Amino acid sequence: MKKRFLLSLMSFFVMTSMWATLRSFYQVEVTASANGKTGETATLTLNLKNQNAIMSWQCLVTLPEGVTYKEGTFAIVDGRYPEGFDANVVATVNGDGTVTFLCESKAGLTLTGTAGAVATFDVEVASTVEPGDYPVIVNSSKMTEPNEAIWDWITPNEFVWTIEQGATVIQGDLNNDGVVNFTDATSILTVMGTGEYNASADVNNDGVVNFTDYMSILTIMGNQ
Repeated sequence: MKKRFLLSLMSFFVMTSMWATLRSFYQVEVTASANGKTGETATLTLNLKNQNAIMSWQCLVTLPEGVTYKEGTFAIVDGRYPEGFDANVVATVNGDGTVTFLCESKAGLTLTGTAGAVATFDVEVASTVEPGDYPVIVNSSKMTEPNEAIWDWITPNEFVWTIEQGATVIQGDLNNDGVVNFTDATSILTVMGTGEYNASADVNNDGVVNFTDYMSILTIMGNQ
């Protein structure tokens, strides 16, 4: 009985050690070259570690509350992929605010085993976020090798990102002249037309710029 217990214990430690070793060979992590600032855009980097050549990788990123993915900014790092890789990159914002990032070769080529930055994406930090340290979590990392073997890790990697106080934003003051007037009301219509996010134009801080914000600017003008 004692011998069987010792063998089971040894097997557990061996398997744990193997799991830790394999995990160190295949994972995705987030880093940032600079601190974030409230009311501004920042760039985060996805770093990939893969022991063998892979054809695709994906991961799920959980951002701090008040930090949102900026649509259309997910892009691969130049020089990281082989010529002709023809990367198909897709960023999907999920209902809970997490973002799934997927990169795969449309040409059937592989990304050789190595470690380093593979992609970047931008995030918008709301002006209402309190300055401090926040976790950016990566989990559900998955990599597919040419033989269709899949490395799938559910254990998360956590990066602690510092967000600092950004420039003071006067809601509705789109031209930053210190007052909210008819010029700003006209400018917000332009912002609405482009679909671009502007923290000053997002008067009600709901993450979008629409007709409600235009009406809010008129209200601010009337109360000055």
